[in-house]
Amino acid sequence: MMRYRTFRVSLSERECDCGQWKLDGIPCSHTLEVCRQYTIDPTGFVPECYSTNEYALTYSSGFFAPLPDVEEWDEPNFQLRHNPNRRIRRRGRDVTSRIHNEMDWAQTCVRQQYQAQDGAGPLTQGSASRC
Repeated sequence: MMRYRTFRVSLSERECDCGQWKLDGIPCSHTLEVCRQYTIDPTGFVPECYSTNEYALTYSSGFFAPLPDVEEWDEPNFQLRHNPNRRIRRRGRDVTSRIHNEMDWAQTCVRQQYQAQDGAGPLTQGSASRC
């Protein structure tokens, strides 16, 4: 059985317990759901700096010029050289830097339960499970 976390949303303080709204200033999914339930327009909670008018004003000043096409770039005046000694290869498989979350654990649990039902897995020997 899945248990869902609940988050307190305060529209007047413009914050949610998940912290995402405070982090980037854009209402999180919990805030959008509260706005949907109470038929409130969520665009009123988005800061003005994210509006299309402000976006157009930022680039209309000419200070931020878009990059030209690749064919119009100047040729570099230096030679790029590869240094094969920069990367040290270790034996075996590279270690991943990916951060695992509850979705990974859920997939592992489903796989272990399937193997246990099939009779061809480590759980049939009475080993511990994370599920």
